[in-house]
Amino acid sequence: MENILNEPILTYLTEKSKSFGGNKLAAKFRKKFPLEIEKVIADRNRFKVVGSPGKGNWTECPWIAILDLLVTNSPQKGYYPVLIYKSDMSGVYLSLNQGVTDVIENYKKEAISVLKLRAQDFRAKIEYNSQNYLLNIDLRSKTRNAKHYEAGNILAKYYPKENLPNESRLRNDLTEILDLYENLAYFDNSSSDELVAHGIERKQIRLHRRIERNTALSKKVKKIKGYRCETCEIKFTDIYGDIGKNFIEVHHLNPISELGVGSFKVDLVNDFAVLCSNCHSMIHKLDDVGDLNELKRIIKKI
Repeated sequence: MENILNEPILTYLTEKSKSFGGNKLAAKFRKKFPLEIEKVIADRNRFKVVGSPGKGNWTECPWIAILDLLVTNSPQKGYYPVLIYKSDMSGVYLSLNQGVTDVIENYKKEAISVLKLRAQDFRAKIEYNSQNYLLNIDLRSKTRNAKHYEAGNILAKYYPKENLPNESRLRNDLTEILDLYENLAYFDNSSSDELVAHGIERKQIRLHRRIERNTALSKKVKKIKGYRCETCEIKFTDIYGDIGKNFIEVHHLNPISELGVGSFKVDLVNDFAVLCSNCHSMIHKLDDVGDLNELKRIIKKI
């Protein structure tokens, strides 16, 4: 898989001076390179990998994008991880970025501003180590699409041609950014129309998910409450042994409809419960997501 980075950096500028039609490197961007990335993805049915050296002619910054079909089925819209090469082939970015074509069509001259604002909003929704990612990228190109991709960057890692990652590191980085992508997609999709129809505002739903996904809070709750599910009472180590050690999920009990969107206080003992994966999923199906007793009643009837 290292050739996905190395081969284009070494040969793209030379191949770019040749005819586009029937070019072997261009064909690899469309088929071989995407297939190599697909091997890293566990749920291949959910994702589509597409690459482009240009359409009808060489592009300055070729790319390979990983599309979550629950988010977007086209690199022209939505958001997705993408390997995008600098125009001078001095390096390549692994970027969580946005489809720019749709934004350009809808916002015209304001597209760059919109992409930057959206990037800030996306970053605010996910937890990431700021030391590991770049917020700005430089593709060394003055083309319109390149400038918009620079504006659309949410998070990125950069690989200079002098220090390209080995296959193991590239696989790890792809897995890491796919996790961030999935977290962002999960966060976005949590704003279900069904909950909105019950009078719950999208910003309240987002805040609820944000609280639940706060790693620091989760660790504190687990330390206080332990690792036995508070409804079905299973403990993962009882079933799975050592691999289940210290595994449990934290659920925020406060009803979503009562959440304020300004400042709020957190009670680690009374505002949270530790639940197994199944119970955590099921409690979100109740009208009151904080009703542990109702979930216990349902379990006992079964």
